[in-house]
Amino acid sequence: MLALAAATAPGAALAQRAAENAVAGADDAFGSSVGQEKSGIYNDNEVRGFNPVRAGNLRIEGVYFDQQGGLTGRVRAGSRVRVGIAALDYPFPAPSGIVDYSLRPSGDKFVASLALLRQNYGGENFEIDISGPIIPGRLSLAGGITRNHDQFVDGAHFTNYAAGFIPRLRFEGGEVLLIASHIAQRDLTSRIVVSAAGAFVPDTPKPRVYLGQDWAKAVQDNTNFGVIAKGQIGGGWSYRTGAFSSQVFKRKSYSEIFSVADAQGNARHSIVADPHQLTRSYSGEAQLIWRQDGEKLRHRVVFNLRGRDKSAESGGSDRRDLGAVRLGDKDPEARPTFVFGDTDESSVRQLTAGVGYVGRYAGLGQLNLGLQKTNYRAGFERAGVETRVTNQPWLYNATVVVSPSDRWMLFAGTVRGLEESGVAPENALNRNETLPASKTTQMDGGARIKLGGLSVMLSGFQIEKPYFSFDATNRFTVLGDVRHRGLEASVAGAVGDRLTVLGGAVLMAPRVTGEARALGRVGSRPVGVAATLLRLDTEYRTAFDGLSLTGSVIYTGPRPASARPYAELGGRQLFTEAVTTLDLGARYRFRLDGHPVSARLVLANVFDSRSWKIVAANSYQLNDSRRLAINILADY
Repeated sequence: MLALAAATAPGAALAQRAAENAVAGADDAFGSSVGQEKSGIYNDNEVRGFNPVRAGNLRIEGVYFDQQGGLTGRVRAGSRVRVGIAALDYPFPAPSGIVDYSLRPSGDKFVASLALLRQNYGGENFEIDISGPIIPGRLSLAGGITRNHDQFVDGAHFTNYAAGFIPRLRFEGGEVLLIASHIAQRDLTSRIVVSAAGAFVPDTPKPRVYLGQDWAKAVQDNTNFGVIAKGQIGGGWSYRTGAFSSQVFKRKSYSEIFSVADAQGNARHSIVADPHQLTRSYSGEAQLIWRQDGEKLRHRVVFNLRGRDKSAESGGSDRRDLGAVRLGDKDPEARPTFVFGDTDESSVRQLTAGVGYVGRYAGLGQLNLGLQKTNYRAGFERAGVETRVTNQPWLYNATVVVSPSDRWMLFAGTVRGLEESGVAPENALNRNETLPASKTTQMDGGARIKLGGLSVMLSGFQIEKPYFSFDATNRFTVLGDVRHRGLEASVAGAVGDRLTVLGGAVLMAPRVTGEARALGRVGSRPVGVAATLLRLDTEYRTAFDGLSLTGSVIYTGPRPASARPYAELGGRQLFTEAVTTLDLGARYRFRLDGHPVSARLVLANVFDSRSWKIVAANSYQLNDSRRLAINILADY
């Protein structure tokens, strides 16, 4: 009913989704997303060789959020990677970077947006977004519904039904937002994992051919609820606070693994079925901020209290050997009767309190300081035997910025954090077990200069944390330490009146150290981390009104595929080859009966490069091949 009202309301023509543009909306090449579009060298899952989402470094509108179940795009408008120069004003930065979600806005104008998306490999999405007033000037609503059928390069697929809404209550000096999001995933066939323990990389099978079992369809529900409140108190004081509930309930779940024995593709096919498994987290943060702005000097002091209470079920699985097969051949098997065992229970409770200061003096520079104390407690129970881990470190951040003019600046800083380590991979002995948190340190520094319409940034960084991989018993655990040291660069802005560019580069020297490295059990390079990553995104606005052409070139250097070195390779680790992909597209904006419409076509991986994604040591999934997407967005 609200969607119908929005679509038919007079004067309801505030442009929303039809204006989405990740390249034009970015001011650096470090990573951002808007709706379906992404740009930059980093993303939600990879920053400087690490995964900020796995590390637990998510925020919603600047408020800490311990996400377990996925958040629908009907409430999440986009994201921004906060790292290096992009985190200079951010209180309490994190070593592996922060991903900050933005929420869909609403106000006193009715807007209804319709999206018809022809996705990769023949998938299709249907999305409806609405926003508008319930009580003008006081209460408004944003949200929508989605039905999408996604297809993957390996033939896996699923169907999502999602809904999300954000009521927004405004009052003098502040606002309160409620967040409700639910995603029902149905008929979810698993992405197959290829495991090859020898000194070879298997040939990639033919894309879009599903090698798993048609009956092995998972059912999963992702649910998120939350509230965010922010406003002014008076006397320079303000607040920003939020509380969230996030859970993923796996009603049925499967993993399919092909263990390849030789370079000819001879393999054993196995399937792992899981019982009901629930992971949930309650999290939140309260910030009390004092701010004073003078003619030259601006102060901001942030008092912070952050916490979470997480529980997760794993184990109890039934693994079946489906016999010999050649990788790439279909292997249909009858469905066995699975027998499940007791599940394992893991829990994490963490409370962090801190104080931060950001001060800026015009014509001189800026100082960003933070000190936090955290109390971390984790437990794991299997077959009635419980183990516990506690950690109570001091965490800190300090950054100095020298900025005599608006044209250029220099900065240097350091951060120490306690970050999550994710879960053990699907083919590990301790599959899906929650791994202990890791003490992580970062040092970085760099410069930014503005040249005409371009913003040029260059920085160096070093990040250190524990290194996880497979031990001799196939258990995924700590085997040493890893250090990522490198340079990153960004060039962003306009070249002339028609061309927008986002160019980014990462050049790293990632290294593994520790006892396992000294004994030769692991090599010097961390698994799956490329030393070189280059990306260029462009958009050219043609002389034909509303038509622009887009292009992206992405180069990913060779990645270590094995943790251990091999004698047959001269004592070196196994590597995948470098990959270069080219994406080409066009966007046409026009008005239909007075309403803004955007049509976009993207042909990704034009030359159809075939490669592996490395999910763990000697464990692979297919990377995307050539694919076509067509998106039509309309606002009413």
